[in-house]
Amino acid sequence: MLKVGVIGTGGMGGRHVRNLYSQTPAQVVAVMDVDAARVQEVADSVGGCAAYTDTNALIHDPNVEAVVIASPDPFHKAAALACIAAGKPTLCEKPLAMNTVEAKEVLDAEVAGGKRLLQLAFMREYDPAHLAVKAVADSGKIGDLLMFRGLHTNLALPHARTAEDVIGNSSVHDIHSARWLMQQEVTQVYSQVVPSDPARPETCRLLLTHMRFANGGLGLIEVNAEAGYGYQVNVELTGSAGTTSTPRPAAALVKTVGQEWLEIEPNWLVRFEVAYIAEVQAWVQSVIDGRPTGPSTWDGYAAMVVVDACVASFKSGEPQAVPELKRPFLYE
Repeated sequence: MLKVGVIGTGGMGGRHVRNLYSQTPAQVVAVMDVDAARVQEVADSVGGCAAYTDTNALIHDPNVEAVVIASPDPFHKAAALACIAAGKPTLCEKPLAMNTVEAKEVLDAEVAGGKRLLQLAFMREYDPAHLAVKAVADSGKIGDLLMFRGLHTNLALPHARTAEDVIGNSSVHDIHSARWLMQQEVTQVYSQVVPSDPARPETCRLLLTHMRFANGGLGLIEVNAEAGYGYQVNVELTGSAGTTSTPRPAAALVKTVGQEWLEIEPNWLVRFEVAYIAEVQAWVQSVIDGRPTGPSTWDGYAAMVVVDACVASFKSGEPQAVPELKRPFLYE
């Protein structure tokens, strides 16, 4: 039985703890959070395990064989580097780091070690709706892929989000989906926003990113950070012989006086519930088998390179070239 430690016990970390405990052949032997009361409550929920308030203490616990990083974004890089140095397989929530320079540090550390240890938690690769689109694209039924379209909506938060946050925290998932489904690197981006507050141009309620891929294909990502009606993620691929798009996730059809509607998920934890389970199951099995699978550190780094180009485009108001990337042999 794989012995796993989980860093961060908030919404995402708590979900990982529950899924590891109930859905995999793994044992949660340690959890970490700066909130001592919450971390103890989570430890008790899995029958009791070590409870830490220090990240390094969990990573270096000799009883911990593998790690899940679900702490707030600014702490991902340091935790990932510590896990690599300790030689422990790790599932790391996105983003890999806060910018390309930091992400490159993690990439270089893993390459220097000569062994894939990190998997990035781009859970859409395990979502049945996305997998259905991927299967059609890979089958060749719609011919050569010409265009990617992605729609991503969120309920409004109590406070306005910045454009950099929407790009780096939300759109990074769509960027990875575009690379994964098109099987091409992005070469150019042009990002524009509609601000939440016209007096604060750094804010963002709607983000639109145009992309060009290495094969000449096009992409369009729309992220509505204040949709007001719910959480949705849909993709569509246009090919030379047809199109394919994500089917609507199972939802109740409701009919009442003069109305008919389908319910929409309130957040990502509900929308991707099945994907989160499949993701952690696949990760645990890959660690047990000793064969890394799933999104890699390279995917996390490549996505951050595109994120930085999108931020630069937003700030300059002009299209931005994405640096050409050379994939290290470790990820071939």
